[in-house]
Amino acid sequence: MPLVLVIRYPEEALGLMAWGRRVAAALGESMEIVVCDEQVKGPELEWMDEEAPEYLGALAVEERWARVRMERALEALVVHVRETKSRFLLIGKHNSGKGLKDSPERKLSRAVFAQVPCAVGVLRLPEMGHEWAGKVLVPCAGGPHSRVALRLGEKLGGTGATAFFVEPDTDLVSRDVGERVLKKAIKRAGVEPDAVTQKVVLGDRFSEEIRREAESGDYELLLIGASNSGTLKAKLFGTVPDKLLKGPRGLAVGVVRAALPTGRQMKEAVGRFLRLRVPQLEREERVGLVDEVEGKARWTFDFAALMLLATAIAGLGLLADSAAVVIGAMLVAPLMMPLIGGGLALVQGNWPLWRRSQRAVLMGFFAALGVGLLLGWGARMLGFGLTGELAARGEPTLLDLGVAFFSGIAAAYCLARPQLSGALAGVAIAAALVPPIATVGICLSLGEVATARGAALLFGTNVVAIVIGAAANFFLAGIRGPSAGGLWAQRLFIVLALTCAGLAVPLTSVLVGKVTEPRMMESRLSEVAETGGYRLVKLRKSRPGGEKLISLEIAGPEAPGEALIEALRKAAEAQTGEKVKLRVRTLLEQETGELD
Repeated sequence: MPLVLVIRYPEEALGLMAWGRRVAAALGESMEIVVCDEQVKGPELEWMDEEAPEYLGALAVEERWARVRMERALEALVVHVRETKSRFLLIGKHNSGKGLKDSPERKLSRAVFAQVPCAVGVLRLPEMGHEWAGKVLVPCAGGPHSRVALRLGEKLGGTGATAFFVEPDTDLVSRDVGERVLKKAIKRAGVEPDAVTQKVVLGDRFSEEIRREAESGDYELLLIGASNSGTLKAKLFGTVPDKLLKGPRGLAVGVVRAALPTGRQMKEAVGRFLRLRVPQLEREERVGLVDEVEGKARWTFDFAALMLLATAIAGLGLLADSAAVVIGAMLVAPLMMPLIGGGLALVQGNWPLWRRSQRAVLMGFFAALGVGLLLGWGARMLGFGLTGELAARGEPTLLDLGVAFFSGIAAAYCLARPQLSGALAGVAIAAALVPPIATVGICLSLGEVATARGAALLFGTNVVAIVIGAAANFFLAGIRGPSAGGLWAQRLFIVLALTCAGLAVPLTSVLVGKVTEPRMMESRLSEVAETGGYRLVKLRKSRPGGEKLISLEIAGPEAPGEALIEALRKAAEAQTGEKVKLRVRTLLEQETGELD
């Protein structure tokens, strides 16, 4: 498992070769040198048998070198590190300066630090080199990256390595507390406390104390464990003044990052698998998608107008018990777009888009709820009751969760491919968003709290499942956000997934009840019918006008009496737990004797 040293341009080769050999010797490994060379044609590392370039100097027997194109280096290094199971990669950091922000060298350094799976060290070389004496300053801030830095510092410098800790000066025993914390951090890193020099200072500003210690000590290397790739620039240049980087005894500054977690590596492996097998969106398609979503997934006057109109149409359709009108309202409602925007924001780690999208969802919900309450108040004044369309949205099941999830996938898929945009109307019908909100408002005004609660559950289920489904589709289509800055999105996705799993519990209970209740009712009503000499043939449930209707077909020699019908009705009410209307149809059956 050799150490991999990356040389981006000849001027840094001499210093990096010296540091690479020090690190390789400290880790007890051989070294492989990868040189960025624009003469390479292929996308892979090109291992060379010929003599190394003059700027690399003479290579040791156990060292070997390869060439790779700068723009192909990241992918090639990831593959090589994974195949060889290398444990450490070392790369240089370009010096600050105007016009270098978007240089290929700097981009490669940042990308390698963020994406190569093994532990990575990024090193800024001092202006002038000198003989190595093993003086290393390692700030200990906790965390896996800090532990890797401490282990490497101990191997490089031994007791010449100083484990440095800053403890806030809040009490007379603050120094004792700091010393105890530092010893625990050293042991947690797998380093013997006596193997390194320990130093605790009292202060409130961690970076300022590091700067002071670097200035006061005769250190040759400042080795910092970075919490994430976004802190790279600040750690390298924000802490150490330029005067320490220059002169005959310039200070080298390194940032170390531990190997990527297994979960992160698995996620990237899934991404590579999908790129090979699932059609990925091209750059122009992604630009068009993001532009359209960001334009439509926000609260505007047009959005508000469509939301109010769609709710009014849906509410009137619900009160009129007209499925066709309700379907028309689904086509008018604009609420699907901000939910798709939420899914896109999750995979991109795009916090502004997430904030705008969810603001549109919340504002749309309260606007629709207000319209529903007004319609419900008017319906109550006119004597309307619970209709079948209203009642149907008060009993969501696990099937509704599945419909919403796959609707989110379908909507995002159609939106990402303009040639399929015609299918969005069907998706909007499948994923009902406005009718449940209208149902909540109307039922609250009518006093049907249980139905309102169920409709609210249906809306929440739709929102969560559509966002997750849209995010899943965008991930499959190749849309990825930067690894740094996306932690909030990862945590939020986990929260949404857990919420979805939590919603599945009551939804499954309702579904099981809907499956088992008819069987239990049929069994009970069959027993009641048999006591009167009748046979139950068919049972059907419906809710016209909001009142539960049970239609029975029984077979017998004559029409049943009032007592049997009343017994059947009471048995049905006992099973459903509510008042029911019973409709009985009798099939006359008559037995005849055998012919002589």
